[in-house]
Amino acid sequence: MVAPLTEGEHIVEAIEADERAAKWLNIALGSSCLLISRRTWSQSFVVTSTKLLFPGHRYKLKGHFTS
Repeated sequence: MVAPLTEGEHIVEAIEADERAAKWLNIALGSSCLLISRRTWSQSFVVTSTKLLFPGHRYKLKGHFTS
């Protein structure tokens, strides 16, 4: 592996679809959406950064943690 991932982050936001998002997602203007901003690091360097947009009424989030 060239750059092993050492850290990751997800930020989840509820937003309303603007004109561009509504067209791309085939939903009504102003519909609820989930915006997930994701970054990963290798040591102290950001190696990926992306934003993922989903129609809110079609998805749900789940978290599972163990100790």
